[in-house]
Amino acid sequence: MTLRLASLVQGRARIPALVRRTILLLVLVPGVAVAQSTPPPSSSGRGHPWIVGGGSATTLLGDCTDCPADTYIHSGGVLAIIGGSLTHKTDVGGELFWVPATTASGDYTRTMYVMGTFQFRPWQSSGFFMRIGSGMAFVRNWLGTVEEGERVFTSKAFAIGLGAGWEWRLAPRFGAQVFGTQHAAALGDLTGNKGKVENVMGNFWSVGAAVVIR
Repeated sequence: MTLRLASLVQGRARIPALVRRTILLLVLVPGVAVAQSTPPPSSSGRGHPWIVGGGSATTLLGDCTDCPADTYIHSGGVLAIIGGSLTHKTDVGGELFWVPATTASGDYTRTMYVMGTFQFRPWQSSGFFMRIGSGMAFVRNWLGTVEEGERVFTSKAFAIGLGAGWEWRLAPRFGAQVFGTQHAAALGDLTGNKGKVENVMGNFWSVGAAVVIR
């Protein structure tokens, strides 16, 4: 009888402890489930690399003080941008834009734009972007003359670039874009086959496509 009473008392003593453990488990399990099901906050995108590489169909026009009627020249261009992302909507980097051409006067030129560029996407859910840049343009001009053979002149100018386009994300860090841009360079005086040309302004209009790594 004494043994049964002791066992009964011990069993009743275990019941509250079991109840407490059950209640504690019921309280903790939902909290753990919520913590596991809540996605981690997304990063701001800052510090990710931003690399753009592609080509374009480019139309250029040189204007000057005593130039004849406008003569548009059609060529191609190569675009490269290396930089980083500031946020999900903004990128900043260095831009190289290279265009070879032969002018109406027979000058064989190579124009290289070296600029700092800034790209902005107004809507994070949309691929539309705008791009602006400024820097220098370097024009390498080959002149062929009978007396002196081939001569090379290099001119430099202040340059700006404006553009817009659309970007598609094909993978987490890889995408593609199409763009339209205008690059302008104030060259000042430029030496050509027909002598020095004063107050030269170069305009380059481009439509192209590129791959994007970010």
